[in-house]
This record gives sequence, structure tokens and C-alpha cells, in this order.
Amino acid sequence: MVIGSTAKIDGKSRFEGKKAPEVSAEAKLGSPVQFEKLESKPTYRSTHYYVWQLIWAGSFILFGLVLCLLMPSFVKQAVDSSEHVGASLGLGVLVMFGVPIGAIIACITVVGLFVGISTLFLWYASLYFAQVIVGALIGQWLMGRTSELWPLIGRMIVGLLLVRLCTVIPQIGGWIKFGVMLWGIGALSLAIYRRFQPTLGTMPPENLSPLPAGTTVGGL
Repeated sequence: MVIGSTAKIDGKSRFEGKKAPEVSAEAKLGSPVQFEKLESKPTYRSTHYYVWQLIWAGSFILFGLVLCLLMPSFVKQAVDSSEHVGASLGLGVLVMFGVPIGAIIACITVVGLFVGISTLFLWYASLYFAQVIVGALIGQWLMGRTSELWPLIGRMIVGLLLVRLCTVIPQIGGWIKFGVMLWGIGALSLAIYRRFQPTLGTMPPENLSPLPAGTTVGGL
């Protein structure tokens, strides 16, 4: 707030702000300006901050429930891949920064515009999916491994609530969330790679029928 030299205030004046007002010496004031400095409180001290955290936690649980019901086998593979912490984190760093850069480069060309935009949307959605995967793994660490769907969903809910609780810790909550996203997105990428990796099938020896007597391998 600035009160110039031509200002004229007959009554009382009161100002609230983070910085004291600039009052010209030539200004005509009926009384000195009453200044009250506003103190900025950290967001974690306000009630609506925790209300929104509860809303976000419920949204994550609903999102994880839908994914587990739609893609149960892939979710299990991603949770199993997240157990390889080193590989998941290393691949997560590559995917976290490499995919959006590649998508932006693709958007520069007209031909790759659709592919680039679609990739950016999938990458952004995977950041939320990653937290669900890590939450399911933490739930399995606490409650034991399971191969059934609904017990896995229960473990996912417990672990996801713990993850969300850690992300609201002042000063370090943001770093925890970033690490969880790196870990989870790497596990997702590892599961996708293993799913599309071709495997060679082998026939069990008991399924092999013996050759008739007097028959060579060439069939002659």
C-alpha cells in the first residue's frame, strides 16, 4: 500500500498486510496509519489441509480399487516387480524424466502430436498408479504376501494410507512422495517389459511320445 503526497484522510486508517505501507511525508492524515502485519501460517497447520488430504486418500483408494478390478494380473505383476527395489528405482529415474522429454519432442512434429499427447497423459496417470503399487507392496510387507485379489486390495488400502500419511510430514513429505513415484513407476515399467518379453516354451519330457521301433530321428 502506498499513500502519496496528495492523499488526504480525515478519519482513522488501518491497514493489514505483510509489508508496512509507504506513507509520504506530505500526505494529510487525520491519524497515523495503524498497521497490522499478517503472519503466514504453514499449510499443514490449517484444518482444510487435512480435509483435502482425506479426500485425496479416498480418491487414491477408489482409483486403486478400480485398477485392481480391471487389471488384476497386471497389478500383481507390478507389485511383484516393486520388490526389486534397486531395479525399480533405476528404471523409474529413466522413465520419470525420459518419457516426458520424448513425448514433448514427438509433439513438435505434426505426425507425432497424437502419440506425444497420449504418452504424456499415460505418464501422468502412471504417477498416481505408482503410489498404488507401492502401497500394495507395503501392505504385503506388513500383513504377508497373498495371491488372491481381495486380500491384495485390503493390503493395498492399508499400505496406501500409510504412504499418504508419510507424504504429509512437514519438510520431508514431498521427498517421500517423489521417491514413492520413482519406485512405483519403475515397477510398472519393469512389469510392462516382462509382460511383452517373449518367452520360449518347453514341452515336459512326460508329454514326449517314444518313437516306434525301427524308426530313426529323420523318420526313415
